[in-house]
Amino acid sequence: ALLLDPDSLKNVPKFKHANATDEMTAKISGLKDQGVAFDVCANTVRGRKVNVENDLYDVEKADIVPSGVAELAALQQQGYVYIKP
Repeated sequence: ALLLDPDSLKNVPKFKHANATDEMTAKISGLKDQGVAFDVCANTVRGRKVNVENDLYDVEKADIVPSGVAELAALQQQGYVYIKP
């Protein structure tokens, strides 16, 4: 699973279209093909006024979690490891 925290968005100045390049969409698709799940924090979507359908590549309702922090804790309880970028 891949979970980005809200502070990571500060590093992408044009966040809303940062993943629109062919190279990035290919990387995302390749990772998904290998079983990587991308979870999107609903709090961040609301707080940053992100339009999921228009601004993010290949995100479905099932990919949106209520809280990224809570999801991180749940994943750690399942044995996942948090690696701070």
